[in-house]
Amino acid sequence: MASIISKEVLANALACGKKATVYSNSRKFHDCDGTATLKIISTAGSITVTQQCSIDNSTWYDPETAAGAAGAVEDTITVTTGRYLSFTPVMCPYIRFKIVEADVAATAVTLGLAYRVETP
Repeated sequence: MASIISKEVLANALACGKKATVYSNSRKFHDCDGTATLKIISTAGSITVTQQCSIDNSTWYDPETAAGAAGAVEDTITVTTGRYLSFTPVMCPYIRFKIVEADVAATAVTLGLAYRVETP
């Protein structure tokens, strides 16, 4: 087996208004080996970023476990010129990220996903 890194920008200066919720582009995620990093760039405000899951790339879910919420990447992120956050992805066929601004200021958000792929 070979191991490669997959990288893709899922949101490029995506506008997120004050107290708003926006969503990144989605990506097929069936090949992730369970290791992921998200690069987050924002221009203002305070945002929370969570992973969402889909089986069909149409209907989206906030993943949960018996103990409560899952899929959290980071919360109360303030202005950053580039912050890499490792997180434990929830395994699913498709992935996207939910971005919620916490009533501070409108912002532009860029998200870059990188994850390890095992190939035969």
